[in-house]
Order: sequence, then C-alpha cells, then structure tokens
Amino acid sequence: MKIMNYQFITGNLQRIQWHKMRLFFFLVLYIPLQAQTILPDSVTIHKSWNDKNGKNKLTVMVNALCNPDRPPFDGHETKIEAKIQNGKGSQEMVYNDEDYQMEMILFRENDIWLEEFNKIKAVFIPFFYCGNSDSDIKASFIIFYNTKKYLYHINFHCTENGTCKVNDNLNGKLKELSPELRNSFIKSLKSKYKKYSDFN
Repeated sequence: MKIMNYQFITGNLQRIQWHKMRLFFFLVLYIPLQAQTILPDSVTIHKSWNDKNGKNKLTVMVNALCNPDRPPFDGHETKIEAKIQNGKGSQEMVYNDEDYQMEMILFRENDIWLEEFNKIKAVFIPFFYCGNSDSDIKASFIIFYNTKKYLYHINFHCTENGTCKVNDNLNGKLKELSPELRNSFIKSLKSKYKKYSDFN
C-alpha cells in the first residue's frame, strides 16, 4: 500500500512538472515584441571655434532623436540640451518638449551655422520634429551670442507643391535680438527654408 501511494504521488509530481515546463515554453515563445524594452536614439555633438571671446566649445545633446532610416516611435522624453563655454563663462539652454508624445526631434549636425557680428560669432542651432507631416510646420532654433541665449519656435506654411515660407510675425517674435542679429536671422530663415524637404 505504501509502495502504491509512493508511485501515485511520484506520478502526480512528474505530471505537474511537465505542465509547468509546457507553460514556461508557451510564455517564452508567445511574449509579444511590444513588451521588449526599446531605447530612444540619442546623439551628442561637439564643435569649437575662436573669436573675440577666445575659444568657444559647443556641446549639443539630443534625446528621442528621430531616425529617418527606421519607423519613428514616440513616448520617450523629447529633450535637447545645448551648452557653450568660452572665456566669458558658459551658457546653457535646455528644452523639454511638453508634447513629447507626438514630437520626436529631427536634428542634423550639418544644419548648425555660425555668423560673426562685431568679431563675435553667433551660433544658430536648428531642430525640427518628426510630427511635421502636414502643411503647417514648426521649426525651433537655439541661438547663442556673446553672453546671451535664445530659443524660438518659428512657424512655416508649405503648399501642395512643396514650397514653404515663414508664417510668423518675425519682427515681433524676435524683438529681443539686436537689429543686426535679427535682420540676419530673418534673412537666413527666408533663404534656408523654402522647401518641404528642408524640414525632413
């Protein structure tokens, strides 16, 4: 009787273990891909130049970077940090997009440009958004000049044939800039961003 009970218990344990193994393999094989951890793309770039303020060092860090080579995803914090250091100290601009669920950043290092005013170079850092898929487009610009920093969001409108123009009151929006810097920036906005492809 004891032998029969032992065999009965042993058989039940083996069956329970077998079912546990089947359940384990089922879970492993059928975990959906969406459950995997996806890390957002990010990039850090460095630039340097000399002017009246000495050597300038620029660092730009972008989180939730849009990668045109892969389908975009959202839900990660959209953030850009730019910092410039020179003989006069340092300036830092941090932009956390409140609408990050829909606005991953499209940033290209080659879009950055410099212009010199009174022997001091101003740096213009443009960045765009993956969500720019209709005729109304937002472009953003960080500007460092001398000891000041600025952040502007500029609106553009594009037609069906792909041509675009500024759709903003630039003189009012850019009133903090000196007249020379403001006029040069407006000229660049109108000459650099005339096609839909300039924002993508």
